[in-house]
Amino acid sequence: MRFFAKASLLAAGLFAVGALSSNVSANNAMYGTFTLSQPTQWKNNMLPAGNYTIHMARSDSDNSVLRVRGPKNAPSFNIMVTAQAACESCKSGALKLAVQGNTRAVTSMDLPGYHMDFQVGQPMGDPREMSKKAPAATEQVAVHMDQN
Repeated sequence: MRFFAKASLLAAGLFAVGALSSNVSANNAMYGTFTLSQPTQWKNNMLPAGNYTIHMARSDSDNSVLRVRGPKNAPSFNIMVTAQAACESCKSGALKLAVQGNTRAVTSMDLPGYHMDFQVGQPMGDPREMSKKAPAATEQVAVHMDQN
């Protein structure tokens, strides 16, 4: 009988540790939304105007995976976020865009605790024509973070 009581106590303790561990890892995930008012290039993807969701979760390594999902006709994609993207001054979510005429491209993203820079996949227009135009302006799109 004494063995059964000890085994039950041990099982309850292991269950509590497992439950707490899964809650801690679940809190590492971030969720958010943003809205693009115009088509926007992000890396090699052309995203149509619309509402988008993001989800960032830790992977098995020190990296995290940022998942971007949009309307039905929009490409969905994943971005590996390295540990070097940690940012202590990043408190809110924002997408930063380069704007040249009607063309927009994501150049960076801030999320609470992270900063990511992105290369523009293709040039924003013909380089010969761009030299005649005003320099690219910048625009910011708010990323609304969900509280866990």
